[in-house]
Amino acid sequence: MARNENPIEKQESLGYVIKVQQVIDFIVLSELQDGELYAKELEECIILALGGSVGVNDGYLSQRLKTLAEQGHVTRKWVGDNRYNRYYRITDVGIDYFKSLMRELPDRVKRAQHVYNRFETYMDKYGKMNLS
Repeated sequence: MARNENPIEKQESLGYVIKVQQVIDFIVLSELQDGELYAKELEECIILALGGSVGVNDGYLSQRLKTLAEQGHVTRKWVGDNRYNRYYRITDVGIDYFKSLMRELPDRVKRAQHVYNRFETYMDKYGKMNLS
């Protein structure tokens, strides 16, 4: 087969359309606008924001919270001896990051919806295939 003389150029990669970390960061920072919350409360907020049944892996959320703290977007503090009693609060830097997500994410969500709708249409081509 001859090499394609006119290859199709991608404009962006699928994993960049909308990143899970941006979704988690947005929900976490939006929930922290009203005051401090601990990780379990943030996890519940994520589940509710995503429809009540979809959540995020505990380890992933823990890592995102750690990264947000390291980047200065949130502060965290221990309450008592229980390692699960770590409270998070948004910082001024976090508010700026949240505002940047507010500017960026609406277009990304629309793009992701378009991409997934196109994929669903693509899958429908094979929906009539006998899978037995």
